Amino acid sequence: MTNNDSLWLLLRRYFPKIDIKHWEITPLAGLSGGTYRLRAALADQVVELIARAQGQVQHALYVNRRKEAKVLQQLHGFGQAPKQLARNRDWLLLSWCDGQHPSHIQYLSPEFQSLLAATIAKLHTQPLLSYPLQLRQEMAHYGELIDPKRKTPRWLRWHKYFLSAPMPKTLKLAPAHMDIHRGNILYTEDNSIILLDWEYAANTDIGLSLETYFQANQLNTQQRHDFLSEYCNKHQSYTDAERLAAQCRQWTPWVKYMMLMWYEVQWNQSQNSDFLLHSGALRQYFHLPY
Repeated sequence: MTNNDSLWLLLRRYFPKIDIKHWEITPLAGLSGGTYRLRAALADQVVELIARAQGQVQHALYVNRRKEAKVLQQLHGFGQAPKQLARNRDWLLLSWCDGQHPSHIQYLSPEFQSLLAATIAKLHTQPLLSYPLQLRQEMAHYGELIDPKRKTPRWLRWHKYFLSAPMPKTLKLAPAHMDIHRGNILYTEDNSIILLDWEYAANTDIGLSLETYFQANQLNTQQRHDFLSEYCNKHQSYTDAERLAAQCRQWTPWVKYMMLMWYEVQWNQSQNSDFLLHSGALRQYFHLPY
């Protein structure tokens, strides 16, 4: 059975009254790939949803749709994420969410960062998920999929270090999204935020969660400070901003190495040189050749 056949079977099961010929499928942008918009225009209604594939590319990037579906089920009280509709071995169906991705200027504005701080603080106070973040396992998985010719002796030493060194002690364990950026955010008409693409979500230290957000979005020192002030002083998910800032800094090399590995796997899978371009500053941080 092909992935397409599997998708049709899932649609027939969940939408038995909609003929397959009515579905329009449009690929959606996303670095991990395999996400599509499905739309069926009927006489009395328009049905829209998101279909997310489980294939070799997703497996290489440590994506598990079964886990993603379970996470979304467990976050039903959060209210700022798509709803899980149906799933089989190859596909995950999610509710369609209306909204717009924020512009770069809007995203980094103090007003939007305040709104995002409130959203992340809310997420960090939800009940724990069934899945702890398996950071070492993820790094080991990526290490097997990197081009062996790029593994210099220095890189191998770094890899050994991150697979064995003690991690920073957990400050507060909480559910975390772990992949928040403009492309994974919708801004709705009622001025709220919806977070998309929960494939990397798991329980982890809030310091690691926030440092991942800061690094992925290249927030500067002042922006980080303002964000943590909102998160701690206004929304009080954690009340000691200085201690939390120090905790984030402890996680900095771990986050940078995790990001470097992800880009390298993407490059080795696709041979798209953009991924090497994006990882240039990370390789420089670890004194690795280009």
